[in-house]
Amino acid sequence: MIRVMRVLAAVVVWVAVIAATVAAHDLERTEVTLSFAPTGEFVLDISNHPDWLLLRLESFAGGQVPAGITPAARDARLRELGAVFIDRVVLFVDGHEIRPASAEYDVSRAAFRLRGRMPEGARTLRWLYGAVIDPYRLTIRRADGRSTIESIEGSNWSGTIDLSDQFRRASQLGPTLMVVGVFLLSVVWRVSTL
Repeated sequence: MIRVMRVLAAVVVWVAVIAATVAAHDLERTEVTLSFAPTGEFVLDISNHPDWLLLRLESFAGGQVPAGITPAARDARLRELGAVFIDRVVLFVDGHEIRPASAEYDVSRAAFRLRGRMPEGARTLRWLYGAVIDPYRLTIRRADGRSTIESIEGSNWSGTIDLSDQFRRASQLGPTLMVVGVFLLSVVWRVSTL
């Protein structure tokens, strides 16, 4: 009888742990998409359940969520916590941290949108989102049209992400624009002299 009770207790503990893990994952609802432009600009969209996200960001900011907070007050507070949110995101490019230039909270998508720029010649990226615990998928949309998805275990670092051969240098754009401009001027001149 004691052995049956021990087995039953172990099963109850195991079910409770699994249920807690599933419930925590349901609370985070993490979705991450990193999109690059050919000029090196990036847009990083990170969405989480807004109630969970406010609890996490307030804990990092040293505050507390007031009891009975309304959705409108929650969303306003999330907009104020953009700088705290940026501190939870690390983009490590070719051995150096690249910080996003801005973070805006979009209420309609329950997501922060971070913007910034990769350095010229960027080749590799490692990524860390230090607010989450549960696994999530990172979708990367390259400037050359290719997309990849990487599964990341909570607040662990991503693997090394290849950034090479997708960004044009500003110095490459100037001569191209000049040639196009001269061509267009010559077409206009020829048309006007007809």
